[in-house]
Amino acid sequence: MKSYCLCEKVETQTAMRLGGIESKLIGSDEEAKDVIEALLEDPSIGLIMISENIHNRLKDMIMDLKLLRKDTLIIQVPEPEGLQDKEYIMKYIKNSIGIKL
Repeated sequence: MKSYCLCEKVETQTAMRLGGIESKLIGSDEEAKDVIEALLEDPSIGLIMISENIHNRLKDMIMDLKLLRKDTLIIQVPEPEGLQDKEYIMKYIKNSIGIKL
């Protein structure tokens, strides 16, 4: 299975490519949606990494896909500045399984 990253910063793209992960710079939300849909149709893609900024703007669509898709894992990755939402993991657990820690 292959991995793919959607990001907005050249630094993120360079880091992913150095790690052997294909990546694409995204310029608009429509472009991100189109690329995500194309990646989900490719059976060789097992992991889609989406930068935090893109993830935040397309949160509803991405969360729906996470719940519906069993064959492709979609995760959020921080941009070079680091994770903006420090409580992301706790919110994700709470929303996913309904448990408050």
